[in-house]
Amino acid sequence: MSRRIRNGLAVFGLSVIAILATDLCGRAVHSINDWISTPSETIKSDLRSQLPAYQDVDYDASTLIQEVRESSPVRYQPYTVWRRRPFQGHTTTVEVNGSRTTHYNSEDPNALNIWMFGGSTTWGVGAPDQETIPSLLSKSLNERLVSTHVRNLGERGFVSTQEVVYLLRELQAGYQPNVVIFYDGVNDAAAAGLWPEVPGTHLELDVVRDRFQQHQDDMLEEFVRSTGLYKAAQVFLDRTGITVQEPHFDQETTPESKNTTEPDYHWLAKRGLDLWFENHRLVQSLASEYNFIPIFIFHPGLWDTGKPLHPSELEILESEKQSANLYMIMRVRAEMASILIQRLKTTDNTKNIYNLNEVFIDSADPLYIDYVHVTGKGNKIVSEKLTDIVLSEICEISTLLATSLPKDLWAHCNHNP
Repeated sequence: MSRRIRNGLAVFGLSVIAILATDLCGRAVHSINDWISTPSETIKSDLRSQLPAYQDVDYDASTLIQEVRESSPVRYQPYTVWRRRPFQGHTTTVEVNGSRTTHYNSEDPNALNIWMFGGSTTWGVGAPDQETIPSLLSKSLNERLVSTHVRNLGERGFVSTQEVVYLLRELQAGYQPNVVIFYDGVNDAAAAGLWPEVPGTHLELDVVRDRFQQHQDDMLEEFVRSTGLYKAAQVFLDRTGITVQEPHFDQETTPESKNTTEPDYHWLAKRGLDLWFENHRLVQSLASEYNFIPIFIFHPGLWDTGKPLHPSELEILESEKQSANLYMIMRVRAEMASILIQRLKTTDNTKNIYNLNEVFIDSADPLYIDYVHVTGKGNKIVSEKLTDIVLSEICEISTLLATSLPKDLWAHCNHNP
């Protein structure tokens, strides 16, 4: 073998070794970064479990926060995109069908059947199974001698359009509710503010879209992303705070947003609320055909709800505002609440729509654990208000629906005209 060939093979071999060594080093850097970052998330969760809102609870708050995180993995679900996997913990139970367990339900086969849709606030982030809004709503109604069964159909990140599709799928399957509650606000605000180029989208649009659109043409890009050098570069950019600019939707379609760099929060909020009202109209049509009562609730959030904020809640609010995405979400949700107040006064066809933005206005106690989620104490306040709303709506319905409802419910209505 000639010296030139030997030298060439040696250079080639050394190059391969150098590339492999670089790739391995990059992967090692990425793995070490993950190892370092994971405890910080645990520490953050542990700190949240020590908030004043969790004082005097009869369960371990750190276990609750940990189980909420552990129960978060999802699986693909037709049309609604995702649903949680089954999970069994000390404070958190996700059933085989992906729904969180509801406590205090009546065993009466003729019980009032309530379905409650929403995002993570309905699902119950921040509270154990027995203190979610659906559980406490069931407890409250049953304590008023109205036999009730409530299904918790909330899911993390769901927007109202996903919930309408979820309702449609359940009706297609032959299930029949008496009352359907939609408990929304923050996720519709997030969709309107973070993905304004696709009105009515679900959350994490870019992630879902990119996974679906991975074709063979993207194989080189996927290979590059899988290399250790790329992973190490990601760590470097994250640690140094350098960001890669992504294309941003320009809101120049509205005259109010021209010549300004700040998002038009009012326009985004109006757009999100318009979609919510359209979903309300769609559900009203389904309610007429399938004989149930629809109730749409706009839920509260930490920013601009009239609540006297506890010092811990003020600290949470200021901390959450440091995130550009959370700032956008909170600001748009607050604008939606403000617009809703006016619409309920001036717009026709707002029946069954309730604004609970100020439901905590009389509570100075710490309730929030982040920008929108509350503990069981806050959920109890909401559930008591929902109980009054449900009974009020039911007692006003026509005799056509009355025939399908429990007799003890009509006894309640007759004694509380």
